[in-house]
Amino acid sequence: MLTQLFKIMWRRKGSNFLLLTEIFFSFLVLFATGTLITEGLINYFSPQGFDHTDVYDVRINRQGEGNPESFPKMQQIDQVLKGFPEISNYSFTDVNTPFSFNIMDGSIGTEEQQVRSYNYRVEPAYLETLDLEMAEGSWFQKGDVRIPKPVVINEHLRDKLFPGESALGKRIKSDGGTEYQVTGVVKHFRQDGNLTAPESSYFVMYNDKDTADIAGNILLEIKAGAHPAWQQNLIDQLQEIGGSWSIDLVPLTEARASKAKIKVIPAIALAVVCGFLIFNVALGLFGVLYYNINKRYSEIGIRRALGATATAVRRQMLGEVLVMATLGVSLGVLLALQFPLLGVMNVETYIYLIANAAALLLIYLLVALCAWFPSKQAAQIEPAIALHYD
Repeated sequence: MLTQLFKIMWRRKGSNFLLLTEIFFSFLVLFATGTLITEGLINYFSPQGFDHTDVYDVRINRQGEGNPESFPKMQQIDQVLKGFPEISNYSFTDVNTPFSFNIMDGSIGTEEQQVRSYNYRVEPAYLETLDLEMAEGSWFQKGDVRIPKPVVINEHLRDKLFPGESALGKRIKSDGGTEYQVTGVVKHFRQDGNLTAPESSYFVMYNDKDTADIAGNILLEIKAGAHPAWQQNLIDQLQEIGGSWSIDLVPLTEARASKAKIKVIPAIALAVVCGFLIFNVALGLFGVLYYNINKRYSEIGIRRALGATATAVRRQMLGEVLVMATLGVSLGVLLALQFPLLGVMNVETYIYLIANAAALLLIYLLVALCAWFPSKQAAQIEPAIALHYD
């Protein structure tokens, strides 16, 4: 029965070419959309590695002012921050703060392997400010100037460089030639939190005594229930110190919301295109099925007169549509299976497989729903009435 249905639909592939093409492209769009959504959901429900609640990002633009002139001002700012009772922790760092649009990356690794990683220059207080969780080893200590320089890596980087073993004490070198010794490993750190996939990261210590090493931003952890008046008071004092500097105070919750809007735009665009294609496929299926029923009125009547039951007729109509859907998605499945091999969307293989299965399920569910009413109508054809049209 199934083989016969495939032969029938294969012979009709020319008349159903447009519909087959729509099913093919609908599958690809569903697959791409499903990949983005699946990755997004997995990332969203995975630990982001830090707590951004009640954390503010002080963004400083020195307007081209040189380091020698800026260094004493940063020391004054440090003293001001210590005097704010609303601030529980703070850390000077670079401009690549969580949820910002700035990144710093480079290769780091062993003699055998180099891994592209995001790097962060931080103070010892960075750990408490963002509530990072150590997986092994220890964080930076104030005044730690050992040689080689200490470095803390995240679990993702450790698993790439030292799979199945401890990274503590291991030496790694950056693409700039600087040698580090791993003193600690943090869990799950991602700059954009649960908005992005797991990424390799490492932390080096910010030297607050080096006049050539000026921080670009400051992260502040604010005590719960602090009165909002502290914000303007802080900006006024920092602006008075900075003079011509441009200083902004951005809550990380707002920064995350802005980043999230950009992250969901591709998924929304694909979802709109996907919905349009599915709507067109549904219309095409209805049209083809109604046309086939009218064209094959006599054929169905003869089958009923020869003893075919309404269930058998309905099953044949549904079978033909499902076979047509199979022909439409076959090439799409073969194409989708190349994505993990080529790394097209740069996600884990299991995400491609989940999206592939979900797209197949949705396509078959769509064609089955579209075929249900026309096949029911075909099953209700009376032989005497059908043969009257012959």
